[in-house]
Amino acid sequence: MKWLVFIVILCPIVLFGQGFYIKNGATVSVSESFTLAVSDSLVNQGTLINNGSLVMGGVWLNTGTYVPGDGRITFNSTSTEQIINHNAQAFSWLTIEGGGEKKFLADIVVERELILNDGIMVAENNSKIIFDSDVIITGGSDVAHVNGAVQHSGAGTKLFPIGNGSVYLPVQLDNLTGSPEILVSHVELGGSTTLLKSSSLQSISNQRYFSVEAISGSLQSSTVTLPIRDESIISSMQSAVVAQASALNDPFTNLGSSDFTGSSTNGSVTSQQAPTEILLAVASADLSGVVVYNAIAPNGYEANRYMQIANLPEGSIVTIYNRWGDKVFEMAGYDDTVAGKRFEGVGLDGKELPSGNYFYKIELPDASPLTGFLSLKR
Repeated sequence: MKWLVFIVILCPIVLFGQGFYIKNGATVSVSESFTLAVSDSLVNQGTLINNGSLVMGGVWLNTGTYVPGDGRITFNSTSTEQIINHNAQAFSWLTIEGGGEKKFLADIVVERELILNDGIMVAENNSKIIFDSDVIITGGSDVAHVNGAVQHSGAGTKLFPIGNGSVYLPVQLDNLTGSPEILVSHVELGGSTTLLKSSSLQSISNQRYFSVEAISGSLQSSTVTLPIRDESIISSMQSAVVAQASALNDPFTNLGSSDFTGSSTNGSVTSQQAPTEILLAVASADLSGVVVYNAIAPNGYEANRYMQIANLPEGSIVTIYNRWGDKVFEMAGYDDTVAGKRFEGVGLDGKELPSGNYFYKIELPDASPLTGFLSLKR
């Protein structure tokens, strides 16, 4: 492939070997439809204006001024690590490929799009990767993610494509309102650290925890989705929940689960409530005491005429759906010992429901919802 370069020189520059050096006071401009490819180091002490494309295979050292314009930049070194010191400035379109580690020594801002094809973005020196509110994030995998802190701003849904260098651990926040700035990172647990849990939790992650901090604005009304990877402590996906704590020496409490996918080795869980504390972890709710007797015969023996649920916590909500997904019954504060507060085969319209299979959902006050099927026979 032939690379075309358009350079506007306002002061002298020095070009050496496969590297590129811009002196203090010099200006280099890469125009639209042109590409500057540098297989070795690029050092900018002057001004570099990018409205085209830069492809970097070596060290990037920007101590001058970089004007991102409408330009794209790709870091594609195939070596073990590629050093990138961008002096806390911005990129418009940033692509990571070539594998290995791309070590960012200072904060960077991505304005329009981050494309994660192949390579780990390592945020060093307590730096962070900062996304503008309208940024698009493409890709993300075990071999392409950010190992470090990610900051996002704006309303709606925000993805934080973080991981630990070998496992992709994306965090997502939904229903953000206003224009909050959220900082997300994670910590892998060593053998000497054990997360504390409240009595509402059966077990809690022995792999990692996440920090989700509102630098400005709030997380009010939002929900958070955490990844589940290699979590041997999760007894079943049905019991998986998001737990939160304000500090490592505080017990984690249950935020509940509104949705979960996958398995305990590769899945995710979404909280039922907005997080109000900074530390989050995947946990398993204690559901051992709740037993659902999932067959009723309204015209049969007395004990079988209604839906019985043993050890149901006070304040639970029970909802029944027919096979088409229509809600036919709902009761807050379900109590199978009280007529009128239990399911006896009568629908919301007061009419008897026909025989068949129904779907139930039990929302517990301090645990993940229970779901299953109920057989009704007349």
